[in-house]
Amino acid sequence: MRVVSVLNQKGGSGKSTLATNLAASIQRRGRRVALVDADPQKTASEWASRGEDTPPTYEATEDLAKNIPALEGSFDVVILDGAPRMTELATDAVKVADLVLIPVQPSGADLWAAEDILDTVRARQRVSDGPEAAFVVSRAVSRTNLAKTIEDALASYDADVLDSRTGHRVAYTEALGSGQTVLDMGGKAANEIQSITDEVLDVLTHTNE
Repeated sequence: MRVVSVLNQKGGSGKSTLATNLAASIQRRGRRVALVDADPQKTASEWASRGEDTPPTYEATEDLAKNIPALEGSFDVVILDGAPRMTELATDAVKVADLVLIPVQPSGADLWAAEDILDTVRARQRVSDGPEAAFVVSRAVSRTNLAKTIEDALASYDADVLDSRTGHRVAYTEALGSGQTVLDMGGKAANEIQSITDEVLDVLTHTNE
């Protein structure tokens, strides 16, 4: 079983959007997927309750270190929508992860908020074999100076950056509010999620070697 924790301390970074769409996308590729909601706003849980073909969704308990491994055998992949602050729950989300995805909008505030997460990941890497960490640029407006600036800034951090990203598209908001995914709507947003899924599954395959 592989665990992907989606974390960023800053609200509005696209964390729940990424977690819900990624979980559904991996499920549609034939994997057994669970979505664990560790965000007090319970956006992922609300999304799942509105949908008809959403992955099994669980609200996180205080002891992720015990409860996530309990899903072993029932699921192939667990997507964890993490808390927006570096609480004990968020720290545990790093500990149980094979891969930490950090969605960041093209803004300095998102990057600053990610630094504590990266510090926690690095501390964990010093005492174990993982997790891997990667930035995912979200809500990007292509061909802008700001988009170029975020690329340059991310390059200065000791973490991978997925080649794929999400754009600033209304489809993501509509899908999240209706219990759907952008895969149901098609278009550029669906292509973005498919591309992110390809990269994530590739990373998880290598972490399993």
